[in-house]
Amino acid sequence: MTPDAPELRAWTAAERELLDRAPLIRVAGVRDDATLRPFVLIGHVRVGPDELVRSLNGIGGTWYRGAVRTGRGEIDVDGRRIRVAFLPDAGREDEVDRALHARYGNDSGVRRMTSPRAREATLRVVPLV
Repeated sequence: MTPDAPELRAWTAAERELLDRAPLIRVAGVRDDATLRPFVLIGHVRVGPDELVRSLNGIGGTWYRGAVRTGRGEIDVDGRRIRVAFLPDAGREDEVDRALHARYGNDSGVRRMTSPRAREATLRVVPLV
């Protein structure tokens, strides 16, 4: 890892439990000046050991662009804020779709989350040290 790169860590059991209970989380990317962008409420799923989120508006979504610009930010899970890295995640779109359907069903929101536009805007959320 380069000196500027954030140090990643594994999710704790308590964090995983909190994420499992929270149907929605709030995400915010860090700006270049180290301040947080506004939080946005979104769905999330776990695939294997990874937490994943998607932008309903694809790669052009405001929060998505902010999250990938620096690759860092925070999530708020039921009032607990966790510093995270946002890492592009490609190649498991079908797995993520299945996880989204299993967690949220098949309403219009899930159909948007599994659209081609959203599928290209999948991010893995990894906690920071």
